[in-house]
Amino acid sequence: MISTDTICLIGTQNSTGYVYRNRQASSINCVDALSIVLTSGSYEVSMTLTRGSAVSALLISLLAIVILGCAAATELGDESEPDALVVFASTSDIGLGTARIPLNIRMIDGTSFDDQAARLEVTYTAPNSDEPLVVDDLTWRVWPVRSGVYTATMNFDDVGLWSIKVRVRNDDSILPAVSGVLVKSATDAPNIGDPVPLTATKIRPEDGNLRSITSAPVPDPDLYSISFDDAVATGMPTVISFSTPAYCQTGTCGPQTDVLSELDEKYKGRANFIHVEIFDNPEEMLDAGDPSIGIETPIIFEWEFYTEPWTFVVDGDGIVAGRFESFVTLEEIEGYLLPILDDA
Repeated sequence: MISTDTICLIGTQNSTGYVYRNRQASSINCVDALSIVLTSGSYEVSMTLTRGSAVSALLISLLAIVILGCAAATELGDESEPDALVVFASTSDIGLGTARIPLNIRMIDGTSFDDQAARLEVTYTAPNSDEPLVVDDLTWRVWPVRSGVYTATMNFDDVGLWSIKVRVRNDDSILPAVSGVLVKSATDAPNIGDPVPLTATKIRPEDGNLRSITSAPVPDPDLYSISFDDAVATGMPTVISFSTPAYCQTGTCGPQTDVLSELDEKYKGRANFIHVEIFDNPEEMLDAGDPSIGIETPIIFEWEFYTEPWTFVVDGDGIVAGRFESFVTLEEIEGYLLPILDDA
């Protein structure tokens, strides 16, 4: 049986995946490990695997759906299939405490169910409990690509597989959706309240060639003007985002750096804004037109995350104030940045 500190990412090209146990990755055959076979629909995901990037992986929430036995469509059969919701929790690194959970909520046929937060009720339930907790801040976030995503704040006080249920209020004609998130005793990447690694990040080279440090098509020099360790030393808050704009499978990494640039224009001189490229050799990759030669930056191992993009809001003391897996809007970042600026 898969333990609560184990995550299995199922490959879509073959059965090989990666299990992260005790913060170390080892290749296994996930189909054998789980004794299940996944049949994936055409649903899009909002994160990209950074380690073992040759494997195209599904989100952990897809695994949770299988474990929870929520393939309602299979049980209903093909005849006169009713309308139903599906939900994927686009997150891979959740620990005890408060967490922001992005939720991709769609109809079972893949059509969108956007901007319907007022109609939806989201509840989540601890392992071995029958008392659901109600989300009170479900919010629709508009994205520059792929429509958008819902976000919810959840508080986890137990380790294990938590179930998430989404239903349409006062409409029994649409069947509810159930998914889940795996909650670990501690996150791998820095959590809210944790000190961050004082990483030295790449800055604009003397020759001004930004292609050597970022795959962004039109890089913003301001995002590479100061190293992260030096930024923290200024005593000002810092927003740092890790992504690969040219090679992000979800198409959200370029827009994420655009958000950083907008914030930099708005709060220049009051906060630092830094983009870190996932690959150490973006210029070589771009010139060769071959992403397979990419060498991952050691920084992602220091920060211990396995997907991208990731964005962190860090206060002037080097403590995480906000953490965001997958794309995050300007307004969400401001929600965590402004209280720090107001207290400065």
